[in-house]
Amino acid sequence: MSSSLKRIDPPTSLMEVTVDRIRDAIIAGELPLGCKLSEQRLADMLGISRSPVRDALAALQVEGLVTISPKRGSFVFTPDLKAVDEINEHRCILEKASIRKAIADNHAALLKNMAAACTRMAEAARREDALQYTRGDMEFHNSIILSGGNHSITSSYKRTIGPLMALRTHLFTIMNENLARSMKEHLALLEACRAKDADEAERLVDVHAAHLVDAYRVALSETSLFDGLSTGTA
Repeated sequence: MSSSLKRIDPPTSLMEVTVDRIRDAIIAGELPLGCKLSEQRLADMLGISRSPVRDALAALQVEGLVTISPKRGSFVFTPDLKAVDEINEHRCILEKASIRKAIADNHAALLKNMAAACTRMAEAARREDALQYTRGDMEFHNSIILSGGNHSITSSYKRTIGPLMALRTHLFTIMNENLARSMKEHLALLEACRAKDADEAERLVDVHAAHLVDAYRVALSETSLFDGLSTGTA
């Protein structure tokens, strides 16, 4: 028997929404690296009970964004150089695969979204607004992944890229990492995509990503990265 009934998409669970909200706050620097996380305070801020917050923090621990200690409580992660290197390598693999696929299959949308993000970043750089710059930066890289059109890659990227994005926010806002160089690299990547030069685009992804790890490595050697970490509680 034929039917015109449409499938019902299951609603997003409260825990999933809570995970997204807390993840976004960490990545945007609203919950700084090293910040202690109070389940009750987060629940009050979000207007929900503690139970979904507790479940969300456990999920974010799996993503590497939260560290939970039975005796000390929950904290926004503090970066580990080896983990940063591995996440960065993983990020490059996903971005390069997506950019090659997007150039071949979704070129117009790729350029439109990358250009929009570059415009936002350029305006933020002009105002020396590091926080807005890093949000534009995240839009730029997300547009690469989304334009690739592979849902499995998109899901993997979202689950694993959080710590690297949060570190990038920290480097831009706390350590004043070089916005001018970053802007130049994003524009070069946009031009490579406009020319449909996938090989050059992949090379630029590697070069650009390496600078973040290098900046963090220098910060560790100078033992200054954690001077700006929040000691407050969220």
